[in-house]
Amino acid sequence: MNAPGKNLFRLAHLSDLHLPMADGPPSWSDVFSKRLFSRISWRTKRRHIHRPEVLDLLFADLLAHEPDHIAVTGDVTNLSLADEFDRSFGWLERLGSSESVTLIPGNHDRLVALKPDEGPSRWQRWMRGDNGRAEFPFVRVRPPVALVGINTAVPTPLFSASGRAGADQIAALGKRLAELGAQGLYRIVLIHHPIGEGIAPERKALVDRAAVRAAIAAAGAELVLHGHTHTADFYSVDGPLGPVPVIGVPSASAIASEREARPGKVNHAARWHLMQIVETPAGWRTTVNARRLSPSGSFETCGTFAFDAPKVQANLSIAS
Repeated sequence: MNAPGKNLFRLAHLSDLHLPMADGPPSWSDVFSKRLFSRISWRTKRRHIHRPEVLDLLFADLLAHEPDHIAVTGDVTNLSLADEFDRSFGWLERLGSSESVTLIPGNHDRLVALKPDEGPSRWQRWMRGDNGRAEFPFVRVRPPVALVGINTAVPTPLFSASGRAGADQIAALGKRLAELGAQGLYRIVLIHHPIGEGIAPERKALVDRAAVRAAIAAAGAELVLHGHTHTADFYSVDGPLGPVPVIGVPSASAIASEREARPGKVNHAARWHLMQIVETPAGWRTTVNARRLSPSGSFETCGTFAFDAPKVQANLSIAS
């Protein structure tokens, strides 16, 4: 057993809020865009699955645990409409200040092409790095943790929900991770789309996930967090000092759907994760407490697991 740790940090992770939409007919511009089909999907199915009362319960449970920081990995909206962004501020402010909450966008937050001042850029205060610039990847250091936010949200054709990071962002990601590792920080990559193979169907996958994995394999990270799949995912990718854990969390507002309740399927009801990160003599120990909406309508622990990671030696670059 490791000696008692130091630098305790408690991070809450939630994703895919899919906030309730205002009722009303689509605009003429929506009729001739991907939004029309997404609106039909919301009206006929998704609004019955993503419930504001579930999100209220999750927020209350999460805040009762008093995490040091909260990470939201995208899909706050459904159709990336202006009124959705307007109403999102109230929900995000309930979680905490922009200094204690970090957000990255998801594909629903860039469902169609938007003007720079219309879309996720309105969330800059939650996505701005410590350098004060609104850029991706951004870095927020909350000792002993460094949060690295990636943007994979790009407009896609009808029936596609794929993502792309892009070569420039991936190159910058590798550089930032190497720099933060040399500082001896616990590096957490926040990304909406999963980076593993077979985690999402191809039409919903990150198209340049192999390049993202290559950057992590060269520079290293201690943890990767994502959403998008609405499932509980746990796997690993290669890192220079060993496997890097990757954890995906289901939608924060979902009840279990009929499809998800079929025999052999996991109950993907609303869930959030509380990660306790402790520095130990051997490196880092991370304990994950998974909190899920129960059939009784309250949140309860549905699993706890832990993993260890070596610590990068300060001032030692591990990038190739």
